[in-house]
Amino acid sequence: MKVLLIDDHALIRSGVAAALAQKNFEVVAEASSVGQGLAMLNTHKPEITLIDINLGGSNGIDLIKQAKGDGISSKFVVLTMHDDNQTLELAKAAGAVAFITKSAPTDSLLEVIQSVAAGVDRFLKAGEISTLPGRKDFDLTPRELEVLSLLPSGATANAIGAVLFLTEATIKTHLANLYRKLGAANRAQAVSIGIENKLITNQ
Repeated sequence: MKVLLIDDHALIRSGVAAALAQKNFEVVAEASSVGQGLAMLNTHKPEITLIDINLGGSNGIDLIKQAKGDGISSKFVVLTMHDDNQTLELAKAAGAVAFITKSAPTDSLLEVIQSVAAGVDRFLKAGEISTLPGRKDFDLTPRELEVLSLLPSGATANAIGAVLFLTEATIKTHLANLYRKLGAANRAQAVSIGIENKLITNQ
């Protein structure tokens, strides 16, 4: 089954593509913006499209609405750092068939994709939603969550800055705030706490 990945972070696209390949899904194209995404949808006609909400200055939900308005039949699965019910409902209203937070384990992502591929006719979701009990989010901002999600890769502050289009100094500020909010003394502790509280994908 053909899959299109639309996310403005190459590191995330490569990780998702590698996971999908293990389950015999074919990633036929990747895109990092709404314009590229629409072009790839028309060119490759994927059965499933994994799409982030934040695409630089553009919005993935707007892409879904436009694609649906154009009669594109691909099934849209939202993969996002946002983990609130309002965002989930917006994605659902736009025409998405599933919602996955980037903090969800890879196995959960694959289960949802396989269910979508199998034609399950109900809205699917994976990952904790912040209004549910038992989840501790430490009041992290969306940007801090993005930085936290990249820590398990071992990337330096400079490398993370390159991925997120931020300066090394800005990343170091985010890291200092992360460690303070998580009560972590170092990167390893931050990753451990993040995984334990489902703030980042299990490694």
